Amino acid sequence: MNLLEAFKITIMTIAFQSSLFALIAISILLVIGVPVALASPNGWSSKKNVLFSGVSLWIGLVFLVGILNSFIS
Repeated sequence: MNLLEAFKITIMTIAFQSSLFALIAISILLVIGVPVALASPNGWSSKKNVLFSGVSLWIGLVFLVGILNSFIS
């Protein structure tokens, strides 16, 4: 294995770990934020766009982690 291949593997590992950390962080925020938004008065109507954006980001991160996982050996 030459230096360039080792560098590519290191970059892919860092990208995978970063996206996995982001997935975990967004998951924790959604676990806390969704019940709080739904329990507060007018919470759903005022925070609907933020919650949909968070869920969309979460779904995108799930796919990204899955794709990056296929490149990690």
